[in-house]
Amino acid sequence: MQLYKPTILGDFMAEVFRYGEKDQEKVTYSVVVLVAIASIVFVDYFELYSLLKTNIIGYESSLIPDIILTLFRTGATILAFYTIFILMIMNKEGGFMNPLFREERESLPHKTMGLERMVPFSSWNLIVFGLCFLFMSIHGWYQFFDLNTPEFLNLFSSILLPMALGMAMLTATVVTYVIVPEEVNSDRNFDHLFESHEMVMHNWAMIILAVDIFLSRPNLSWELGIFCLIIGVLYCIFAYMYAYFGGGYYVYSFIDPRIKYAPIIMTVLALAISIFYIFIWLISLLIEYNQWIGGAVLLICVYTIVLFKQPKRKAHSS
Repeated sequence: MQLYKPTILGDFMAEVFRYGEKDQEKVTYSVVVLVAIASIVFVDYFELYSLLKTNIIGYESSLIPDIILTLFRTGATILAFYTIFILMIMNKEGGFMNPLFREERESLPHKTMGLERMVPFSSWNLIVFGLCFLFMSIHGWYQFFDLNTPEFLNLFSSILLPMALGMAMLTATVVTYVIVPEEVNSDRNFDHLFESHEMVMHNWAMIILAVDIFLSRPNLSWELGIFCLIIGVLYCIFAYMYAYFGGGYYVYSFIDPRIKYAPIIMTVLALAISIFYIFIWLISLLIEYNQWIGGAVLLICVYTIVLFKQPKRKAHSS
């Protein structure tokens, strides 16, 4: 849904993601540890547990009845877990991707089945998205039936929402502006990136979250962005361990800790989730100031990062 320049992007990415004279694995791991320690210090210094006990999540809307909001969130939950279990884990046809194999240092076709389909970051994005809406919808039903709401529902929702916002925006952006252009420039088949479950992970998650924050007006704050950094670090650790001890591959070539700029790339990617969340937080402030101006900015933002139509390769000149 945006202008596409795969050749320029592809050449740039090829330069950034290449291997150097010396592998950067140890340096990358050290940076991961430092970022993890800094995150823990941040959580303690800003007393985020106290912040999480406040009313961050919006369970009411000035635009629609509360029950409609709860039904919307319940529908989002069903969509997420239907996609995870039916369209992905239990799908007998399996999935297809072109991961970077650790030993070969080459992106090769690979078929995935069952739980292995939960390895990509986009799958983690969908899991966090689903859990966030699950807890928010359960909280909404407790309120609807006038029951005492367990504190953990609001606590987990308050942690998961900033994660979901940052992860969904990063996923949509990276898929649209990095992964798809890379595939367009290759000779590989990339039809799998536009299958129905991929559309949910890469596009619909972001769209649904945008609608939700416009309707519910959560009380977001910049400090919550640290949870985005934490989930980024956790995924990096998982990806490194999975490549080394598990599947033997990195789902995305740019997260290989050995490439020339790996320490920088890892830090930028982890921070990117937080940065994208901060961007959404700023838009939420604009929505509070003027819901229609803020809503228009949010709409434009989402429109520029989602991609439903598969781009065509340029014909090679003979």
